[in-house]
Amino acid sequence: MIYDILDVFKKQYEEKDDKLILDNYLLKDGLYVKIKRDESLEYFIFKNSKNEKVKEYCLKDLNGNINSTMYQWFKERDYYSVYLNSNKAFGDKKIHNVNYLSLFVKLESFTNTDPKKQLANGAIKKQFEDLKTFKKFKKKEEKEILKVFKDKIDSQDRLNDIEKKYYLIKNNLDTIIETAKNNNVTNYIKIFFDEDIGKYKNESEFYYAIKIFNDIKYSKKIDKEIWGLSNANMGLNSKKQFLESKTKNNPVPFFITDKNALMLKRFFDWLKFQSYEDNYPLEKNIFIKKHSKNGEAIIDDFDFIPNEDERLSKSIYYKNYLIARDGKRIIEDNTIDLLWELEEKVDEIFYNNQLKNNYFNEVWNKLDKSFQNLIYITRAGVVNYFKKHDDRAFYQIIKKYGTDFILEHIRHDRMLRAKLSLNLKFSLSAHKGEVIMDIQAMQEKIIKKLESSNYENLKPDEFFYLSGQVAKYLIGQSKAHEKTVELLEPFLRSNNAQKIKKAIEFTYFKYKYKISLNYVKFNNALTLVMAFKGEDKLSINMDAFLVGALSNNIFYIKKEA
Repeated sequence: MIYDILDVFKKQYEEKDDKLILDNYLLKDGLYVKIKRDESLEYFIFKNSKNEKVKEYCLKDLNGNINSTMYQWFKERDYYSVYLNSNKAFGDKKIHNVNYLSLFVKLESFTNTDPKKQLANGAIKKQFEDLKTFKKFKKKEEKEILKVFKDKIDSQDRLNDIEKKYYLIKNNLDTIIETAKNNNVTNYIKIFFDEDIGKYKNESEFYYAIKIFNDIKYSKKIDKEIWGLSNANMGLNSKKQFLESKTKNNPVPFFITDKNALMLKRFFDWLKFQSYEDNYPLEKNIFIKKHSKNGEAIIDDFDFIPNEDERLSKSIYYKNYLIARDGKRIIEDNTIDLLWELEEKVDEIFYNNQLKNNYFNEVWNKLDKSFQNLIYITRAGVVNYFKKHDDRAFYQIIKKYGTDFILEHIRHDRMLRAKLSLNLKFSLSAHKGEVIMDIQAMQEKIIKKLESSNYENLKPDEFFYLSGQVAKYLIGQSKAHEKTVELLEPFLRSNNAQKIKKAIEFTYFKYKYKISLNYVKFNNALTLVMAFKGEDKLSINMDAFLVGALSNNIFYIKKEA
């Protein structure tokens, strides 16, 4: 995955350089201080607002005036000054910058009364002292890397500049803290010196050289290149030994050069500012599902998508098999030509509009538990089709779980949605060449049997279809306020034909006073059902039963003259 991403990102980075990242870079809330070359101070406050799309407008001076020019100035220098993460702090973890040209500390580290939350006395001085020589890094791998920068680090001009800037901060820090408190700043104090951006970049190089890898101890010099373990989306340490490669001399899962590690860092810097709703932020044929953790982007899923058109290779004919009605209107058949149209249909009908909102994260806990589980079980295969154009698992899901969606709707009294789900299941199955029950032919066959008093043994599919018809007719005799689902549930819980017969018998005796003794069609149907001797499983024949229960009921169809 790493190299696949880098190959594509490098091409975009080569065109725009760090501007690719900085265009979307976002400052954190706080007091921003510019120490000018004449040693005077300028103050600005950044407070992000979700309602403000132009983030430059969120930076204002102490009088409330917007200063978009300074926003650009600060964000460039901020990017080259901030640490990779708290585990990669240059020194004290409460100091979040990595060069001597800036100082990032949260206000509470100066004002909190809890000693554990306070910045230690002397921590800032120590940071500046360590930035002078980098001698605090004593591992042999660190020393080897820092040799490359020795002349730059040891420059007397640089050492003098560090000393000067430390005292400027020391002499102004109390005033800066008071300014932050007086202006109700609640997050950061960020101090920047007025220096060229090139100087900020150069100083950041020293830090990245020794901190860009996950752990410097895994780094190796091979053919004049430094190789090590990427720090991006990787947390190999003593607490995560399961990530180690146990069969190699070196336990690192994979190596990456320092140049590629830095490019990968840039990629994740860019990624964290992309919309988390956009699963194709890099290119249309690269699927990247991500989430945010502690302000950093974490990739959950990645795949290359074939360059396929959204148009389906073969249109899907969505047929109203059950002749379902929305009110008095018969729902028309239609053709699905595009993948996104199918996604909309599946989300609306099977998932009751709860699929796309729950594609990747924790499923909404206010949904019924059984429906939550159904989403968890099926969504991976659905994502593979609608986001990655791979339909192999999708049609297996329809075959295995399609009926579960219908039952879920029935149990929540969404009868129209249940009918539409059965129509959709049959339409998708027919699209893949499966033989679908000819409902009209089944209906005509059963009516012919009933009107001719033909008591030949029913086939299993005929029995379950007729049982569904009988059950629905009996339920329709109830005048109680019970929902259809409550009356239908005993039939759905019956696991074989004989138990369905018992459920029908029980319901018949409950409502037989409402059924005429001279109603030949129904009496013949009841006789046929009760004469069935098979032990066939309802689970195998559920679709036939549901067709009977959800389609037009033959006991309300008048005999043609």
